Amino acid sequence: MLASVTGWIKQRLRLEVNADKSGVGHPWERKFPGFRINRQGRTEAAPQSVERLKTKVRDMWRSCQSVSRTKLRNAWRAYICGWWADYGLAEERRNIFGLEGWIRRHIRKCFWERWHSVAGRLRHLKQLGARGRLLKVAFSSKGAWGIAKTGTLQTVLNNQRLRGLGFLMPSDLAAR
Repeated sequence: MLASVTGWIKQRLRLEVNADKSGVGHPWERKFPGFRINRQGRTEAAPQSVERLKTKVRDMWRSCQSVSRTKLRNAWRAYICGWWADYGLAEERRNIFGLEGWIRRHIRKCFWERWHSVAGRLRHLKQLGARGRLLKVAFSSKGAWGIAKTGTLQTVLNNQRLRGLGFLMPSDLAAR
């Protein structure tokens, strides 16, 4: 039936039919402008929308940008506040809140890479309050992604400190 309708639209109306956007199915299989309805009948951010958020996070938190921490923070706040204004309407938010640890890890990774050398990392870790054994991570040969997961970086750049520096998460915006 769908093929005949598509053929009729193409032939009679001379319009192109976008098969990705046109279709039938259960509501939880279909996507509405950025949202979908799950099996429980609740709205949630569509997987494609969450993927776009993840792509933007990867792009924003690349360390090779020559921008100050303040500009990074302001760009992040503008983006996440705008994103939340759209997707904060979702009733089911687990797929959004589940990304927060991953987003914070990207932020910590960016900080680590921007500290460049052992001397810079030691200096910044000391400024953030690391003492004793916590400073050993500055000499690590692990990559930045692995270091961002370590207890040291999670201690000195904990959630409260990141929030205090202005790096908001969707749950912070939901609490408002």
